[in-house]
Amino acid sequence: MALFFLLFNFNSYRQNFILADQKDLYFSNKEMRIFYRTWEIMNKFFVEPEKIDKEKAILEASRGLLKSLNDPYSEIYDENQTKIFEEDMSGSFGGVGMEIGIRNGVLTVISPLEGTPAERAGIKPGDKILKINGEDTSNMPLDVAVTKIRGKAGTKVILTIYRDEWLEPKDLEIIREEIKIPAVKYKLLSGNIGYIKVNNFNLTTYNEFIKAYKNLQKGGAKYWILDLRNNPGGFLEVAIQMSEMFLPRGQVILQELKRDKTISKIKSEGPGNLSNLKMVILINEGSASASEIFAGALRDNLGVKIIGSKSYGKGSVQQVFRLDGKMLKITIAYWLTPNGTKLEGNGLKPDIEVKEIEKEKIKNELDDPVIKKGIEVVRGL
Repeated sequence: MALFFLLFNFNSYRQNFILADQKDLYFSNKEMRIFYRTWEIMNKFFVEPEKIDKEKAILEASRGLLKSLNDPYSEIYDENQTKIFEEDMSGSFGGVGMEIGIRNGVLTVISPLEGTPAERAGIKPGDKILKINGEDTSNMPLDVAVTKIRGKAGTKVILTIYRDEWLEPKDLEIIREEIKIPAVKYKLLSGNIGYIKVNNFNLTTYNEFIKAYKNLQKGGAKYWILDLRNNPGGFLEVAIQMSEMFLPRGQVILQELKRDKTISKIKSEGPGNLSNLKMVILINEGSASASEIFAGALRDNLGVKIIGSKSYGKGSVQQVFRLDGKMLKITIAYWLTPNGTKLEGNGLKPDIEVKEIEKEKIKNELDDPVIKKGIEVVRGL
């Protein structure tokens, strides 16, 4: 189950430390007194001293620091959770195959991944996960939820799901599988429509996209549909690299709102040789993070029409730091589209809204009302 396809800086993933003003690194004696006294009292008076685990205590105290930020994307992972993160970003892992996050304090599905047990079980973007194997998820940290849902292929997990249109929650029993995610899938539709489904923005996406484009072009594609539905994001650098295929040098891909409230612009370095394609982009509530940046960049700069439903609204960037085998991930900035739309909590509103239908009713791509509208619009360009 891929969970951590959140936008973060790939270069910082290899970074081990951060420099900050010394005055920001230390608490005063008064501020630290409560912490030290708690530690002292716990060690002196707790009835079962053998339960005191120094390493665990420090880890949980550090998690408490991050929790005080009230930011669902700032977290610290132990060694096992760090391994899960690395598996996710490699595109191969064991689980049920869905992206989850915290929305309004509730464990929520961002998107099920295509062809996975989660999708086959009928899980949809926006579903709320109330229990995992009977355990209440209220106040459960995101990384803990991942660990509990993930497991060995062939084993089962029971998720208690609530959907807004349901009268009561339902228990879904799902058998875990080894999940392997192709970054890109493509197909020629109606003779000359190049349909490219981008599932995520991982380290193989750029090359897979180029391969898909060239093969479809050779097959006679003259119009293009880029499907970013249920694409939860990935590496910022890949979103930028993808955008540069479409945006000529100098055009703004996105803007960064920093902690000091200043705004900097990330501009394309080109080549932008796909800028004249006749194309549309498809999104839904499962489109998040890097996919929102990419779609926003093409719409704001090239006027590319976006079709579907409002995107998830994940527009913050996390920086990753190594901590003695553990890993700390903390939000360092917010992203704005070239025209200044803040993605975090807002998402992208489509130019043409089209509701999706049940997957069971879709026998092939041409039965999909969102794709059908995309074909209609792109052929009119």
